[in-house]
Parts: sequence; C-alpha cells; structure tokens
Amino acid sequence: MYISSNLYIDDIKRTINLPLPWEKLENKRVMITGASGLIGTFLADVLMEKNVADDLDVTIITVGRSEEKAKERFADYWENEKFSFYCADINEPLSIDVHADYIVHAASNTHPRLYADDPVGSLTTNILGTYRLLEYARQTKIERFVFLSSVEIYGQAWNPDDMFDEKYCGYLDCNQFRAAYPEGKRAGEALCNAYIGKYGMDIVIPRLSRVYGSTMRLNDSKAMSQFIMNGAHGEDIVLKSKGEQRYSYCYVADAVSGILYTMFLGKCGEAYNVADMNGAITLKEITENIADSVGRKVVFDFPDERESAGFSKVSVGVMDTKKLQKLGWKAFDDVRTGTRKTVQIIKEMPNFCRTGNSDSVLITNMNG
Repeated sequence: MYISSNLYIDDIKRTINLPLPWEKLENKRVMITGASGLIGTFLADVLMEKNVADDLDVTIITVGRSEEKAKERFADYWENEKFSFYCADINEPLSIDVHADYIVHAASNTHPRLYADDPVGSLTTNILGTYRLLEYARQTKIERFVFLSSVEIYGQAWNPDDMFDEKYCGYLDCNQFRAAYPEGKRAGEALCNAYIGKYGMDIVIPRLSRVYGSTMRLNDSKAMSQFIMNGAHGEDIVLKSKGEQRYSYCYVADAVSGILYTMFLGKCGEAYNVADMNGAITLKEITENIADSVGRKVVFDFPDERESAGFSKVSVGVMDTKKLQKLGWKAFDDVRTGTRKTVQIIKEMPNFCRTGNSDSVLITNMNG
C-alpha cells in the first residue's frame, strides 16, 4: 500500500466494506489509466486490499507514462501476480497485449500549471486518449468502460444559487486556452456516447467535483493541494485570490467510492455527479479551516499573469448528487474533516521530516 498511515488504512477498509456487488469483479481484470495519480492510486490500493480481505482474485492492470513513478506508488505490489504495470502514452496507439474486463479511464492533466503549460496535451488526452482506449475496449470486447469526467463541463453557473444536476448547462468560454480541459472532457463524454450508439458498448460517466486527498502529487498546483501542503508544512495558508469562489469538493476515498457505485450500479450512458453535497464552501473558508487546524493564518499572494492563466474563471460550481445517492452512495467526509485528515496523513508519511526549525519541512522522493 502506498501510504501506511492508520487514517489512510481506515479509508481503504471503509471502502472495501461498502455494500457493493463485488462478486462482479471475481476473476476479472480491471485496467486503470492514470494509475499513479490521485484517483488511480487510491483505487488500485482498494482493489488490491480487497483481494487480500476477501480473496476477490481480481487482476489490476495499471497504465501510466512513468514506470519510475509507478514503482514508487506501487512498490508493495510490483512483484504481485495480481498486479501489472504498462508504460504507455494513451495519446499514441496502444500496444497493450492483455484483455481487460473493466476500464477506469482516469488519465488526464488535472492541475492549473499543466493547463497553462500544455493546453494541447490537456485537450488531446481527453479526446485522442479516450478514443484510443475506446477502440481498445471495443476491439477486446470489455464488459464496462468508466470515463472519469469533471464538474468543469458545466462551466459557469447562470445564477449564484444554481446547483448542477446532470442536465445543467452553464456558460463556458471556448475561446481561451484554459478551455482545453473542460472542452476536452465534454468531447470525451460525447465520444463515449457515440461508441454506445454505434457499437452498443457499456459505458458510464462519473463526473467528479474538485477532488483532494493524500494520494495527490505533492507538486500539484491546484489551489486545494497548495492549501494542504501549506498546512502540512506548518506554514501560513497562501490564498491567491479573494477566496470568494464557491465549489463542491470530495475527499479521495469518497470520490473513489462514488466511482465504484457508478461502475457497479450505474446505468449505461448515464452521468453521475460525485461530490459532497454538504461540502460546498468558499476558498476562503477552506483556508481558514486548514489554518486554524495548524495554528497559522491566511495570507494573500495574488498570482502573476502566467500562473493565473491556468486558473479556472468559474466562480460558482456546486453539484447536486441526488442521482448518485439513489444508487446508495453517500460521502463520509466533508471538506473540513477531509482536509484536516489529509494534512495529518501527509505529515505521517515516512519521508516527511522536520528539521530543527519548527517551520521548516523537508519532503523528499514523493513527487510520484
């Protein structure tokens, strides 16, 4: 398991004990793209632990662009016969010589620095990469394809009090390069529905809110990730705006449980919002919560033009999850408990060490 913290292990145990039809995965193969990312890492840990706990006998096929990062994340499984890793760029033709029964497509550029530095890659991963995987899935006749989409497909809410259900259509300005990510997710969803219509494939779409947790990459430039790292370092929490933006969030364990509910119980062709409905909160409230938990304060540091170019211009993004809740799902952590838990787990990591100065923190070999 990537993280040995008892808090993290409790999250894994709670997830594997969810009342889901796990028997559907017995003797099956599950492929996870973007496997060493925030979502993929936790999902792989869940499925590998389920094998140990219940002898599920599911084989995990992980796919990513860096074997080095994968080895770091999955060192405990590297020699396990139920685990395999394929180094591949899904934007290129796939040469994976193994059959999967389920695919969870979690590969995507998901933080602002990449949106600014590589808008083309942000777009092609969600269009061309999704096409490559759908073709592989069609040709190998998989049972179900799970495409991880995003709250960003909704764009900006028309009214401040609007909540996004799965039919909501907000405003999205496509004439800016920051639009590469949400437009790519929109196109990816359209591709999925095209494959359902033409080839009769079984595809479901979890739409994730802003997800955070201890499996994030520690160089992630998303605002939430930066707040959490400030907290783990024992630093003041740096806010790069007035903090008035109000979004839905989801702790990684709850996001993965939502993905699993969608994968097991969702209806083909349907999208399901995955978010803590009680977790709609402003950035300023988040920073104040984390700052209070570590005895620091919130400071403002407005970004330069290049940095701000990768930030979302959406000021309201609150999701309605009634549709997923009807499948039996519910969030365990709200954003206040989840962020504090994440800070604590990161501080407990073996290679997170403090120097003699209480404000000085060194993190090494953790950028997988």
